Amino acid sequence: MLTIDLELEESLQAIAKQEHSSPNEIIKKLVSQYLSQKKSSELVTDIVKDLPEFPCFANQDPLQLQRAMRDEWN
Repeated sequence: MLTIDLELEESLQAIAKQEHSSPNEIIKKLVSQYLSQKKSSELVTDIVKDLPEFPCFANQDPLQLQRAMRDEWN
């Protein structure tokens, strides 16, 4: 059982009417979207996997390139 305030209930009813759905279905959809977003943004390593590859680093280790550049400064 979920208790919500009157203003929220009225908003939920309006959204459900507009979407031709029930308030329960709207809440299920919203919770599902929330959980999928939370799960997809949990790990930074997963975010890194989605970054584009840069041609300047093709066939190179960016860390080794950075170290070589730093060695040039010394």
